[in-house]
Amino acid sequence: MSRVEALREARAEMERVRAEILAAVAGRPEGELLAGPADAGWSAAEILDHIRAAESSLVKALSKLERGEPTRVPARAWTYRLPMTPVFWPIKLPAPKLVRPRPRAEVKPAEVLEGLTASRRDLLALADRMGEERFARLVFPHFLLGRFTGVSWFRFIAGHEGKHLKQLRRALSAPKVLRFARAKGAASPPAR
Repeated sequence: MSRVEALREARAEMERVRAEILAAVAGRPEGELLAGPADAGWSAAEILDHIRAAESSLVKALSKLERGEPTRVPARAWTYRLPMTPVFWPIKLPAPKLVRPRPRAEVKPAEVLEGLTASRRDLLALADRMGEERFARLVFPHFLLGRFTGVSWFRFIAGHEGKHLKQLRRALSAPKVLRFARAKGAASPPAR
């Protein structure tokens, strides 16, 4: 398989997974997306916000690279390549600070969904501007896993979002812990 064919295949998988994510949350009320699962994990909206933050961060870095500007990637990350598969194993890994979701109270599901659309549009526009051959050959490291090509980035995004799709489905089907905020000016409930 040629590099361009591999890129096309990776892009199709990345787009397929994103479509499944969007289908999983389509038509769900904001309250359901914001409700935290009983296991104290991320809400569906927080999972989406993490995916948005991760892709937006990558787009920002790749745009700087395209313009010839310096990027903030550890120098050592340019010198090695680790396998990406362990990242997708069913174990809980802490998200790097840069791509953690905002606090639940600050997450607005409609804005997050708009951000997901914008980050994907911008990523694909960047890849299209570069052209398939050039983007497939592009080398830009993942901060932890090391040197990734454009093909590797599309594969990583598909795997990363696939892992979070499973988490999203669990969050949407799990018992919820609903927290209600008191309306401004409302009286406190009577003491028992």
